[in-house]
Amino acid sequence: MNSDKAGTPAGDEPMHLVTIDWARGKWSGTRGEYSREHQWHFAGRLSLKVSDALSPAAYRDSARLDPLKSYVATIASAHMLAWLHVAFSHEVEVEKYLDTAEGVVTALPDGRCWVSEVILKPRITFNSQQQVAASAIAHFHELAQRDCFIAQSIKTKVTVRIP
Repeated sequence: MNSDKAGTPAGDEPMHLVTIDWARGKWSGTRGEYSREHQWHFAGRLSLKVSDALSPAAYRDSARLDPLKSYVATIASAHMLAWLHVAFSHEVEVEKYLDTAEGVVTALPDGRCWVSEVILKPRITFNSQQQVAASAIAHFHELAQRDCFIAQSIKTKVTVRIP
């Protein structure tokens, strides 16, 4: 497979999706110190400057994106896409989907942390000609959670809070 292109997986064949590029940077020569800033180069030529969400500010340099935010965004985005597929498959016309997702970082007894929960808070606008019952919206979220390959790949609890 060409390493510059992401495609649809064939069976269990791995796909090249991202290259992670890090260098010690301004901390070179300082014992035990290192930059958390790095680059994500996605197949398809998009590059992003990233840092660490949990490290002290002095080590984060100027990057505004971090793996924690990206993890939460990935889960929220994948859920949204699965939800939209379910909704449109049920002939529900969606005009807007806005989610202010949150991540819950929980400390383990040994001091390490993990993302124990991602809370999705979608606000959905439907076509003005359609009335969609709250029970249907909730059911679509259940189906989206069941069918979302990202949700099926993580141990983090995903909670949907419908306003």
